[in-house]
Amino acid sequence: MAGHPDGQKERLIAALTDAVVESVDAPVESVCVILSEVPRAHFGVAGQPAHAATAPRAVLQAFLIAGRTDAQKVRLVEALTAASAVIGVAPGVVRVFIQDLPNTDFGLGGRTALALGRGIGRAALVAHR
Repeated sequence: MAGHPDGQKERLIAALTDAVVESVDAPVESVCVILSEVPRAHFGVAGQPAHAATAPRAVLQAFLIAGRTDAQKVRLVEALTAASAVIGVAPGVVRVFIQDLPNTDFGLGGRTALALGRGIGRAALVAHR
């Protein structure tokens, strides 16, 4: 939800980056954090629009090159949830979505992850699950 001061957002970006690096062994330079603030009037909780008294919420999406283990993903969910405390979000209301992308569907520096020798492909991803 919108309304957090810039200093809090800076700490959140650092905490989310650290969470990814430590949980899935990602190189820090490959971690990108994008904050999208949603006005309270555009956010609903339990079928009702959020209001000034509604506790802060966080919805986090992590896009990963496929190939991380289930244990790494569990650590990532835990670490991202904990990082959200930086902006005062209680763990019980944090939502984390992880999406595995085959190495043919993910690009870095103008090359696919496959071309860079990273991650696993679509066929292996199906077998991996």
